[in-house]
Amino acid sequence: MRTHPVSTKKAGSRKAAKDKKPAVPTPEEEQESATDAFMTEVESELRDEQMHKFWQAYKVYIYGAMAAIVFGVAAFQWWQGQVAEQLAMQADGFARATEQLADGDQDAAIAGLLSVAQDGGAYAALADLQRAGVLLEQDKRNEALEIYRVLSADSNLDYVFTDLASLLWAIHGMDIEDPAVLQDVLAPLTDPSNSYSYSALELMALLSMRTGDTVAALATLDQLIQDTNTPGSIKARASEMSAVFSSQSGVARSSSSPSPAIESDAEVNTSDESVVPDTQAEAP
Repeated sequence: MRTHPVSTKKAGSRKAAKDKKPAVPTPEEEQESATDAFMTEVESELRDEQMHKFWQAYKVYIYGAMAAIVFGVAAFQWWQGQVAEQLAMQADGFARATEQLADGDQDAAIAGLLSVAQDGGAYAALADLQRAGVLLEQDKRNEALEIYRVLSADSNLDYVFTDLASLLWAIHGMDIEDPAVLQDVLAPLTDPSNSYSYSALELMALLSMRTGDTVAALATLDQLIQDTNTPGSIKARASEMSAVFSSQSGVARSSSSPSPAIESDAEVNTSDESVVPDTQAEAP
């Protein structure tokens, strides 16, 4: 029988693979393998022993830290619930006081607003501002000014409340408070980035006139007149006051200053009504 060449080649390959035996490790290789296995086992035991010692030494602290985390999360959640409940109570109290004011019961409203203010926060500031407004209506200006004074100095409040309190303090205390104190209070509000800057500048001009510094007053008024962003009502009052102050003091007005534009019926004086901002800041 004739054998096919391909079949002969395959048969030879299978025989060679069958006859091939795995390499036998040398004594040195066996020794090195045994040493590596022993060292691995020793290192594992050492790690286990070190972890055991570490756990025995610090397990109390670990348990304490875990407990602190659990209690901390629970306390934070409880605190959040308390804050939400307090805000809800303040909101309800403020709403009731507002309704009492609408009904004309000012004494009950003041008592309710005072209760809201005792819990602090934004609602407390709103309640104090509203209470000061009621006190002004009752001709209790000194009590109202004290509220504005305290709010303006409260560093824990948002600047929205402190700035408004400062402005209202200056408006309603213009003729009885120390002008230097009010100027210091208003100075930060004259920054162009402040939403009350134009009203603050108007008040600063009035305070300068009160101290007899006509030049400073006219310079501030001219600044308001020349600023194209000055609200129309404030610019009209600035023009009127500039004309009146110039005629009273005999100081010539700058040729660059426009003639007074009569845009309102406001009279120029140092009373509260002449300086109350009508568009930039109003009492709550």
